[in-house]
Amino acid sequence: MNKFLEHAKVSGSEILNDNVSEIVKNNDFFTIKTSSKKEINANFILIASWNKYRQLNVSWEKEFIWKWVSYCATCDWMFYRWREVVVVGWWNTALTEALYLAEICMKVHLVHRKSEFRAEKVLIDRIESHKNIEIILNDEVEEIKWNMFVEEILLKSWKVLKVDWIFVAVWNNPETKLFEPLWIELDESWYIKVDSRQKTSVEWIYAAWDITTNSNKFQQTLMSAAEWALAANSIHEDMLKLGN
Repeated sequence: MNKFLEHAKVSGSEILNDNVSEIVKNNDFFTIKTSSKKEINANFILIASWNKYRQLNVSWEKEFIWKWVSYCATCDWMFYRWREVVVVGWWNTALTEALYLAEICMKVHLVHRKSEFRAEKVLIDRIESHKNIEIILNDEVEEIKWNMFVEEILLKSWKVLKVDWIFVAVWNNPETKLFEPLWIELDESWYIKVDSRQKTSVEWIYAAWDITTNSNKFQQTLMSAAEWALAANSIHEDMLKLGN
């Protein structure tokens, strides 16, 4: 990250450690207001906010985030390998990640609080027929038990799962609420809709990173970097067209 910052500074970028509180659309420019009462005028905006992972809100979850509690199986697979894990969730994402982990983990427990999954039938069929996945329905995580490392997961049914890692695949909340007054078009999950140039539905506003509909929502650093580069190039092209 420090190398990225140094490169940005060398390129002439101004780095502001501040929070954006409001964006106002004027006739031909935008005014960005910050928490420290600064106001910045800009002709173009590149939105690069993040996804907020929805948590289970159980004991010791926050303390163990990215240690023994994860929200991205493809990010942390090297820690799960040959271990026993639990996946919590019910959408396509949870089932897909459970299938992925089942190929590299000793055992996968898939926990869902209701009686059936809300996912594609082909995924449900594969989950139900996979010998390395235990399906636990009508149950929820009550507590994470540990002794130096995570050792057990206690469910509300009082069932105990002896696992090494817990993966939460409940829901992601894209941080897009700030942009609602701009009337940027979102999809049904509140991700910002962008075209092939990372352009949003609002003229001169672009978006990249985990909060867009691009890259098939495959939220990896490589994909985010590609979206940033594409958006920056699109802005540069449009600036040239306008004579800026």
